[in-house]
Amino acid sequence: SAEAGSAEAGSAPAAAETAEAAAPAGEAEAFNKLKLILTGEVPTALQLEFLVRSNKTDSLILTNMKRAADQRNSLCHSAIVVAHAIMSAGTTADAFLRDNLEWLSRATNWAKFTATATLGVIHRGHVKQALSLLAPYLPQAGMSASPFSEGGALFALGIIHANNGAPIRSYLLDALRNAGTSEVVQHGCALGIGIASMGSNDDELYEELKATLFNDSAVAGEAAALAMGLVTLGSGSAKAIDEMLGYAHDTSHEKIIRGLALAIALTMYGREEEADDLVTTLLHDKDPILRYGAMYT
Repeated sequence: SAEAGSAEAGSAPAAAETAEAAAPAGEAEAFNKLKLILTGEVPTALQLEFLVRSNKTDSLILTNMKRAADQRNSLCHSAIVVAHAIMSAGTTADAFLRDNLEWLSRATNWAKFTATATLGVIHRGHVKQALSLLAPYLPQAGMSASPFSEGGALFALGIIHANNGAPIRSYLLDALRNAGTSEVVQHGCALGIGIASMGSNDDELYEELKATLFNDSAVAGEAAALAMGLVTLGSGSAKAIDEMLGYAHDTSHEKIIRGLALAIALTMYGREEEADDLVTTLLHDKDPILRYGAMYT
């Protein structure tokens, strides 16, 4: 429901600002409160407060899983990290990770990306402290840390601001532009932008993501494609669909085609019979990935 309403929420602040300008001074405070509600700031804060107060996560379950799992099994390691994120989603309770830093540090490559990104799930909605919480992992000028932890941190930043990305939009946009040739950092940043700005139909973000897609990097391109779909979520944009479908036919990377197939479906989210012609086109496509993309659409 948050995704479906995000496009309406994106236009609400502008309408509220117009009404506020024409209202008597005595009503300004009421309009300001209304804007905070419509932009999602108040609901997000209330939800965060409720989850923190009502958290009943049993960390002993995680401890027992950690002890029972083969320490050499990276798959079990990642599963426990993800399980912790799901159990503690939105509660800001990351004590299990902080108490097991040595164990957590065994994650490498994409497992490290995932482990860092789970901080975003745990701290979902904790927007005021987001940058300080993730500061040890975010890209720093003049410093080169693991691209997997940096990419994961940028994704986490987007998750924390999910469906309420205005406060972090500029930061993530600059991070994407400054990612250089690091495909992993671009991957995480693109996903962060998509999650934070879903349904916004922000043309500038879309064009930046499209530029990343057109670099034809399988890793960065897949995430950029998904993010394009998230940004245009439910818009039914003919321009976006034509560009994504055209590039899906041009690229040779299956990862990118898969990302674009899902992105096209996201763009048509909730459009019902408006998607019928596109579904028929995809069903008859020669690429099997786009044919199953028709089912998502």
